[in-house]
Amino acid sequence: MKELVTKQSANRISAEIRDGFALLDLARGWLKQGNPIVAIELLKSATGSPEAEQHPELRAQIFKETGRAMMMQSDWKSAEPYYLGAERLFLNMSDLRGAAECARNRANMCFQQGLYQRSEDLCQKALEWIASLNDHQLRATVLNTLGAIKSATGDMRESIKTFRLCLADFEAAGNTIRQGYVLLNIGLSQTELGEHVEAVRTLSDSLAIALHEKDLHLVEICYQNISKCHLAQNETVLARSVLQTARKILPGLNSKALDTELCLLECRVQRMTGDVEGAESSLQTTYRVAVENDLAALQADVLFEQGLLYRDMGNRDMATCKFDSAARRYQELGVDRGFKDAVQALGQLKGNPNA
Repeated sequence: MKELVTKQSANRISAEIRDGFALLDLARGWLKQGNPIVAIELLKSATGSPEAEQHPELRAQIFKETGRAMMMQSDWKSAEPYYLGAERLFLNMSDLRGAAECARNRANMCFQQGLYQRSEDLCQKALEWIASLNDHQLRATVLNTLGAIKSATGDMRESIKTFRLCLADFEAAGNTIRQGYVLLNIGLSQTELGEHVEAVRTLSDSLAIALHEKDLHLVEICYQNISKCHLAQNETVLARSVLQTARKILPGLNSKALDTELCLLECRVQRMTGDVEGAESSLQTTYRVAVENDLAALQADVLFEQGLLYRDMGNRDMATCKFDSAARRYQELGVDRGFKDAVQALGQLKGNPNA
C-alpha cells in the first residue's frame, strides 16, 4: 500500500514538473532520503523528457541514477544495463569521471553478489580512467572497494596495503569520517592476521575520529573490536575496562545487534575470569535477546560460547550439544570460519584434535 501511495505521489509530481533537469534533481533528493521507489518514477519521466533527448549528458546522468536506484533495491539485473548505458554515453563525451563512477558502482554491485573477480576487474578499469583526473575522493572510493575484495578473499596483507592507499586519498580529499571507516577496515584485517597490538592502535585512531565526528555507529564498532583484541590476548582487565567505558558513553545503543554483541563480549570476560555462574546466566539472557531480535549469526556465536563455558566446567555432554548446535547454525548461515571452529571444538572433545 505504501509503495502504491509513493508511486502515485511521484506520478503527480512528474505530471506537474516536466523539465528533465528538474526531475533529475528531485529524484536525487528522494535517493538521498533512501526512497528509490519515488526516485525511479521520477527518473522514468525524466528519461522521456525533451531535455533528455537533446542533452546526452543529462541522459547519462539519468541512466546512472536509475542504476543507483535499482541497486538500492538490490535489483542487480535491472541496474546493470542502466549503468552500462550511462558508461557508454560518458565515454562518448570523453567524461572519464562519469564513466569511472559507473564502473565503480558496478564493481560494488558485483561485490555484494560475491562476484569478486569481476568486481576487481571493474575497479581496475575505473582506476585507469581516474588516473588522469587527480580526483582523490573518487579514487579513494574505488580503492575502498578493492580493499574490501582483498579482505573478502582472504588476502589480508594486500587488503591492508590497499586500504592504506585509500586512507591517503581520503586524507588528501579532506574526508575525515571516511578515514575513520578505512582505519576500522585496516584494524579488522590486522585482527584477522592476529596482529592484535597493531589492531588496537589502528582501531583507537578510528575511535578518536568517530568520537570527534559523533558517529555513534563507528564508536560502537570500534569499542566492540578493541575489546575482542584484548580478549584475544587474554587481557581481560583491559577488555572489561573498554566495555565499561562503552556502556557509559553509549547508554542507548542504536543497534540491537551491536548491543547484543557487547553483551556476548561481557560473557566471554566473565568466563575467562572464572565467573562461571555469572557467565552461564548472562549467556542464557543474551541468547534469548538474540532469538527475540532474529539475530541468527549471534545465536550461533552464543551457542559456541556456551560450548566453551561448559567445556571449561567439565560438562562434556552439554558442551557437545552446544558445539553441535552452533556448527549446524553456522553451516545454515554459510559462516565457514564459525563452522570450522565449532567442528574443531567437537573433535577435541571426542579426542580428535585435528577434526
